[in-house]
Amino acid sequence: MSLKVVYIAGWGRSGTTIVDNILNSYDDVFSTGELFYLWSRGLIEGRKCGCGLVFPRCRLWADILDTAFGADRPDPERISRLQRDAIRVRHTPALTGAVATPEAEEYRALTNRLYHAIAEVTGARLIVDSSKVPSAAALLPGMSGVEPYLLHMIRDPRAVTHSWMRANPRVDRKMTAMMHQEAPVASTMHWLVRNTLVERLAGAYGGRYRLLRYEDFVAAPRRAVESLLDFAGMQVAGGPFVDESTVCLEANHTIAGNPGRFRTGEVALRLDDRWREEQTAGPRLTATALALPLLHRYGYRTRTSRPNRPVRQGSVNVLAGDALLTVPHAGVR
Repeated sequence: MSLKVVYIAGWGRSGTTIVDNILNSYDDVFSTGELFYLWSRGLIEGRKCGCGLVFPRCRLWADILDTAFGADRPDPERISRLQRDAIRVRHTPALTGAVATPEAEEYRALTNRLYHAIAEVTGARLIVDSSKVPSAAALLPGMSGVEPYLLHMIRDPRAVTHSWMRANPRVDRKMTAMMHQEAPVASTMHWLVRNTLVERLAGAYGGRYRLLRYEDFVAAPRRAVESLLDFAGMQVAGGPFVDESTVCLEANHTIAGNPGRFRTGEVALRLDDRWREEQTAGPRLTATALALPLLHRYGYRTRTSRPNRPVRQGSVNVLAGDALLTVPHAGVR
């Protein structure tokens, strides 16, 4: 039986961390967090695992690495260089074929070994990887023994831009530091490029691609998450929901992600729309103008005072509340 892997893709600040942590709370599901950064942030920099220990001291990940590689553990510096040389975002179109470069094939095989070791150590039947890197997502359909699913998460680009501009403390390092910030032009161009590339991966995943807007998720989080589990062929068992929009989270073993991955206990899921009041005209106009090619496609209005529309275009399947909608084909230009 193939191992199920849900790969969450998109651009940062789109709600992927909370969805990842919620999925991790269901029976037979294990969320890795951003597995792509295991080598750099985990093994080289020694940042904190979701359990609170610095990564090299986490016993679970030590067992996973031993199971995957034994005494022949890859050199993290070398794998990090390999990622930079062969698995960059711009390589995504070239990695969607059956055979990639030797370096990319090496990375595909290495990640496959990790996925299966995670399943062996944790007993999970579904692994969730929220790395969000489209070039890495392109490699999953060619992995032997893996049944890949692609969850494409998006959020209003004005909200994303506002989030990237805020100064937030980074809590996964020993020393106090601030999270990386991006200017409106940079964050919106990343939003545009990443979402275009992710949607173009839909064909490689066959019918195992779904689009989920952050705004739809927080409007009906339990229905959205359980629809996703059903889409991946998993029975809904366990889970963290106290009611339809409140979860009780336990500690996890995620690699990288926003500081919310360390939250435990009850969490009320509410729409974060502070940007509507706090964002100044300059960043809002910049994000609106640059994102325009995809803005309406994903149901976002040019005028932010008007409510979002349903997603109406594209070769996408949409997870929206309790409904799973297949919308007409159009393709990304």
